[in-house]
Amino acid sequence: MSKDSFKVINIRVTFKNIPIHKIASFSFKDVAAACETFKKIPGISECVIVQTASRVEIFTVNSYEGDEVPDARRDEGKGLVLNKIKETWVSLTELDQYDIDHFDQILEVYINTDVYLHLLRLASGLDSIVVGNETILDELKNSIATAKQAKVSGKILNRLFDSSIRI
Repeated sequence: MSKDSFKVINIRVTFKNIPIHKIASFSFKDVAAACETFKKIPGISECVIVQTASRVEIFTVNSYEGDEVPDARRDEGKGLVLNKIKETWVSLTELDQYDIDHFDQILEVYINTDVYLHLLRLASGLDSIVVGNETILDELKNSIATAKQAKVSGKILNRLFDSSIRI
């Protein structure tokens, strides 16, 4: 992919937006299979899922949709990759109707440079329940190793995660 033909997206549910006991309902039973399912969405070429007790995060590399993105709530926005990710997430988990109805308010979405900055904060423990918690670094290493083994990550996410872990 050339420099301008893709974007990196991070979509997540964390302890900051919902109570910790509710995060389990947003979790995937089989992370590798979930990554495979997300990769089947047209436009997604790579996927890594970071899943802990306090967060569920999906990192994807998508084909670039252009500058003029329609409103996701209108009919012309229903085909956007972000909406397809949300639909797939709901289909792979056991969410109750309340969570489905409020999914847009629960999710956080970062794109491109913000994803890298978030991943650096996450790897350093700054974005943990307990600031400075180092166990997240091991969880990031396990997540990228699982994605590499399942062949759902690629050059872009591998480099992003490897550099964040190394730094």
